[in-house]
Amino acid sequence: MRILLLNNLPTPYFIPLFQRLVRLGLGELTICFAMDWKSDLGWEEGSVTAQIETRTVYLKGGLASGHASSGNGLWQIVSIASSALRMLKVLREERPDYVICYGYTLVPQLTLLLWALVRRIPFALIGDANIYCDKARGIRRILKRIWLRLLTWRAAAILTIGTASQLFWESYGATAGKIFRVPFAVDNDHFARETEAQKLVARRKRRELGIDERVVFISVGRLIERKNIRLLIEALAMVNSAPDGDQAALLIVGAGDERRALEELAGGDPRIIFAGGVTPAELPRWYAMADVMILAAHDEPWGLVTNEAMASGLAIIAHRECGSTVDLVDEQNGVVLDGFGVEELAMAMRQMIRDEQHLRQRQDASRSKIADWTIEAAAAGVARAVRETCRQHHQNHQHQALKR
Repeated sequence: MRILLLNNLPTPYFIPLFQRLVRLGLGELTICFAMDWKSDLGWEEGSVTAQIETRTVYLKGGLASGHASSGNGLWQIVSIASSALRMLKVLREERPDYVICYGYTLVPQLTLLLWALVRRIPFALIGDANIYCDKARGIRRILKRIWLRLLTWRAAAILTIGTASQLFWESYGATAGKIFRVPFAVDNDHFARETEAQKLVARRKRRELGIDERVVFISVGRLIERKNIRLLIEALAMVNSAPDGDQAALLIVGAGDERRALEELAGGDPRIIFAGGVTPAELPRWYAMADVMILAAHDEPWGLVTNEAMASGLAIIAHRECGSTVDLVDEQNGVVLDGFGVEELAMAMRQMIRDEQHLRQRQDASRSKIADWTIEAAAAGVARAVRETCRQHHQNHQHQALKR
């Protein structure tokens, strides 16, 4: 069986999953990337795809997204047509019997899904959309509902990465028989092992920075508006200015357009450390320096930093509408935020500071809770979906042939 899997770009997060799928021997697997690199995400160009042990193809290079709504006028038409033609060329060459599509809005995704619909090729649909980020309005809402209801009706399988993802697809008509859970995961063993290996270096670095006796909070992600890093800085100032304060520090790991404004807001506070952008290989050292990870972003489809931090043994503070929070964060391993108020976040941070024993218990609970969210479980979910729906598709064809 020939299987074509379409993804946007070769991110470090997906490569271990693709490697595992190859080793499960589903069939002749080809992985197609809509583009080969995107500089603003901070990954090194060409640093990950060599690890994939199967055929890979690319529709285009560089920064172009291939989004149906990008650009304007003639350039938009040319870009859309070019992306669609490249996708059709890959389909003609690969002749897949089954397709797995990550997403449903980019031109290559639209082309692949329309091709599968017309050719009646079974397809599985996966993405990181969640019920809380579903905010389209007006005509966009109407078109989205028509398109996604068609897809859920005709899809062989809907692969959901978590509870908020499942609620999203159910809202567009996905039924239980089509839904397969594919937990969004990172390499837990890697983060646990590497963070432990960095402990001595991390303690020394904490002493050098003057934060060794403090509870250290960490934020990992791009410095852009929706990540709400400003909220973290304001909450830290509130915590440390209390009569019993001056007990917290904040590591801000990441790069982005807001850095200068955030540094101005921090006002040179030595308890707020801007690490800048770091490579995936460097991340465990920063997690080893921290005690608690904060994810207070809005419109966050999942937030794999939660997985990483939990595997690294950190307690978690996260907003309830972040996709990962629904499944991974509760009072056992952290605090769930209901809103985006500085007072609420400051109160959550104080909870972590007041009781060291409770903080350690939360850290241990993080390790326990993340143990089942593995690459192996995700690959097994994809494999089960493909095998069961292929069998069903074959049986349906046999039944139709007998009727004729």
